[in-house]
Amino acid sequence: MAPHRTLDDLVRGWRGWALLALLAAGSVALAGTAVAQKSVTVDEFQALPHGLAIWKTGDFHLATGVPVLPSLLPALPLLASSARFDPQPMAGYVSSWQCGDQFLRENLESYHPLFLQGRMISLAVLLVTCLLTYALARRMYGATGGLLAAVFACLSPNLLAHGALVTPDIYLAAAIVAALFAFDLLFNRPGWPAAVALGCALGLASLSKLTGLLLFAIFPALLACFHFADRAAWRRAGQPGKSAPPALANLDWSKRWLAAALAMATGLVLIHVGYLFDGSFSRLDQFQFESTGMATVAEMLPGWLRVPLPYPFFKGIDAQLAEEGYVAYLNGEFNETGFFHYYLVGLLVKTPLCVPVLAVVAWWGRRGLTRSEVALVATGGLLLLFFSLSKHKNIGLRYVLFLEPLLAIWIGRLGTRIAMLELPGTQTAAMARDKTARRAAIRLTAAKRDLALAAAAAGWMLFTAVSAWPHYLAYFNRASGGPTSGHKYLLDSNLDWGQDLIELRRFMEREGIDSIDLAYFGRVPPEVYGVSYRMLGAGPPARYAAISANLLWGRMYFVNGTSYWPEDKDTYAAYRRLKPKAVLGHSIYVFELAP
Repeated sequence: MAPHRTLDDLVRGWRGWALLALLAAGSVALAGTAVAQKSVTVDEFQALPHGLAIWKTGDFHLATGVPVLPSLLPALPLLASSARFDPQPMAGYVSSWQCGDQFLRENLESYHPLFLQGRMISLAVLLVTCLLTYALARRMYGATGGLLAAVFACLSPNLLAHGALVTPDIYLAAAIVAALFAFDLLFNRPGWPAAVALGCALGLASLSKLTGLLLFAIFPALLACFHFADRAAWRRAGQPGKSAPPALANLDWSKRWLAAALAMATGLVLIHVGYLFDGSFSRLDQFQFESTGMATVAEMLPGWLRVPLPYPFFKGIDAQLAEEGYVAYLNGEFNETGFFHYYLVGLLVKTPLCVPVLAVVAWWGRRGLTRSEVALVATGGLLLLFFSLSKHKNIGLRYVLFLEPLLAIWIGRLGTRIAMLELPGTQTAAMARDKTARRAAIRLTAAKRDLALAAAAAGWMLFTAVSAWPHYLAYFNRASGGPTSGHKYLLDSNLDWGQDLIELRRFMEREGIDSIDLAYFGRVPPEVYGVSYRMLGAGPPARYAAISANLLWGRMYFVNGTSYWPEDKDTYAAYRRLKPKAVLGHSIYVFELAP
């Protein structure tokens, strides 16, 4: 008979690496070709120019609440390009949006190609995110689990949507997965390499988004919980010293805590380096706080106290706490206080349904949690809880984009059982050795069921990724009615982020339309992309009118890249009763008003 071989043996070799390479290349190809056809989105408008401005001036005074890493890295290729940015006005700016305005004026002819250069850096970060997802899942669940996780990360519509944009979300996702991987290393093999790796991940996460600071609290809290659990196990064992069970006797908590302290210090140093030590360790009385909470705390502390963070970074925390006025939209309802269940609904309607189904199956198959899994679930759960409770910026599922790779890793849990399936034609030695044939049969049946589910879900993910191309930003799953019904649940960057000016120009060229009445949601003037238009409502109706989905359904913003912001959410309500001639990229509605 053939030697005993399992599925894990098969994917542990060159075939597994080939599949991983194919998945990674497919993800990069899908996201890269999709984003090349999308116009500059709202937040990109200021992010890339701000990064270029910092490189040219070394001035961080606008980086209060604006993540620097997702701006600085994509701007690197522009330093060697023809991009122009006069550094002189920078000192007088009060907002990074002014950098976007200046960059637009100075680079009209090459505007979109320059942004494509920056987007390629983000695309590389998407690739890193997918590979880190595979690496952590493989470490936790073996080669089969790693490959399964890679499928759901590489083909995730939300990762494909935001993974190639010059925005912070994919950078934070990569840093969180890297931090979980490094934390697992530190826990199992405490030492300076793991500590430095974790510290770098923590620093990069904080430089990617202020949310990353929460990891500085989450990981020590996890370590403390694990420590208390081990001490309780010691007491239950009643065998102190070397007579304790090996699983407990090998624990060296002093090394773990020293490594954790080194990681925290490394992370803080990296934050200072990221801001070039701009205002590092400033006195507390040098800050003028805008938020009530920060001002109250500052009054309770002595003014001579040194703040262990760069000035713009710490001021950014205050700026984020003081921000208000974000209009939230969920299930047809607007408010300015947000919704507790916003992100839960978002996950249900903007994630392929096979993802939550497999996540439940992965839990049901083996309900106990390892410590690596506790860290994974607790980190994702606490961050989701933070965003849900704060209800601060209910303007896009992208704020919890990091949940996509974490869910993929969790689904990799199915790989532990699938991996033991024996290949056809091999000797079933494991079954022969098992004295309890009935239990072995049950395990075999469950493994075959999991394999069938995983294969079907992987096929569905591939179909979804291909069929949704290139309109990933507007993706909604079929159970919610797809993108055409997306406005019933969510608006803003979930559906329309100003990404389809290129689609509009192509439509006008196909239809022979010289000019169109337009209300476009975005910062970029449509003429930059060759769209000839008149402001919708500025005169008697023309034959064709085009309206961005957000404006049509009541989410108001700057119109056509001008300073005009309609105050009434029903400004364009009359068009909701009309049947559109076309819906471009699911985000721009075109109406034919006269024959």
